[in-house]
Amino acid sequence: MKVALEPAAVRGFRFAGVSAGLKTKAGALDLGIIAADRPASAAAVFSANRVKAAPVYVTADRVKSGRLQAVVANSGCANSFTGKEGMKLARDSCTHVAGLLGCAPELVVPSSTGVIGHLYDFEKFKNGAADAVRSLRDDGLSDFAHAIMTTDTRPKTASTTFKAGGATIKLAGAVKGVGMISPKMATMLGYLVTDAMIAPTILKKSIKAALPTSFNAITVDGDMSTNDTVIIMASGAAENRAFGARDQAVFDRAVEDVSAALARELVRDGEGATKLVTVEVRGARTPADAERAARQIANSPLVKTAFFGCDPNVGRILMAAGSSGAYVESDKLVLWIGGVKVAAQGRLLTDALAEAGTAMKAREFGVRLDLRLGKSTATILTCDLSYDYVRINAEYTT
Repeated sequence: MKVALEPAAVRGFRFAGVSAGLKTKAGALDLGIIAADRPASAAAVFSANRVKAAPVYVTADRVKSGRLQAVVANSGCANSFTGKEGMKLARDSCTHVAGLLGCAPELVVPSSTGVIGHLYDFEKFKNGAADAVRSLRDDGLSDFAHAIMTTDTRPKTASTTFKAGGATIKLAGAVKGVGMISPKMATMLGYLVTDAMIAPTILKKSIKAALPTSFNAITVDGDMSTNDTVIIMASGAAENRAFGARDQAVFDRAVEDVSAALARELVRDGEGATKLVTVEVRGARTPADAERAARQIANSPLVKTAFFGCDPNVGRILMAAGSSGAYVESDKLVLWIGGVKVAAQGRLLTDALAEAGTAMKAREFGVRLDLRLGKSTATILTCDLSYDYVRINAEYTT
């Protein structure tokens, strides 16, 4: 399915992004709202981190109803590890936005991203929320995507159009997150909206089915945020007929493809990243083994620094695979870097290393490891670990 990496208007929704003064940088957009014209079907998935932010708890509780009308998201402050005050702030923020929109407070959910351990200024939030509500418009998804950025260098949006249920349906999304990315349930802040008429239970199945090949198949640094949230909302404005099995498959594919496109952009914009690397493990005895080996390679600081230096360091990749817990037999495996075979039959193919190093100079390349033990595969998107990653995170709170 064709996916455009650009925002799109989706019937039944309006969007805004404004500067509320919650970030230290003057004038930076830091408060966004997604508002449905009426209560919409909704579902969500959240961080598996046991230290969760207040907005995650509030959203998880409210989305159980399967109906939401608005999301209010701020950057510059995570409102995480903030105790009862943080919970009150999250709820009060939703109540204020609900009053501005004229809807029930329980239909509004919060998201926050930024530094952990701090509360944002509620007066600034209220003024910003009023500005955001006044700024809501059909084509405002790009502004919303800007407002939720932290260390992202650019906003990330994607959209697609398809036919299902006798109607033309639009699906669009926006995400943020280029650090603290290594998921179990979600990865960052992500929002998908569609004009399809679809039940909340089906939305939940669609977004969960999309996770293994999109938001759960990426890593930047192996760390999982306390605020990870992915929300999907459906306005019903397309007025399509109830989906049959074929229509549902088309819708599920759209959710998966848009999610995958957004996930890829997260890794491409990873903090300080200069490389986008696809790590593929084939021939594992079990799916779990394939996943373990691929993720260990993708998360290894030694491997990632080798990516940055365009160093075809076969030993680091094999070290990671062998220490992952996956069953590996070193005399059977075959390894390719950038399409160049660099290891086979238990030995290094030294004559191929220069060619592999040249291939690693590309902005994007792949690492493929065939364990030759079974039929299971796994693919993880990762990036390199550069000087800038260290600088960004060494100075994050200072």
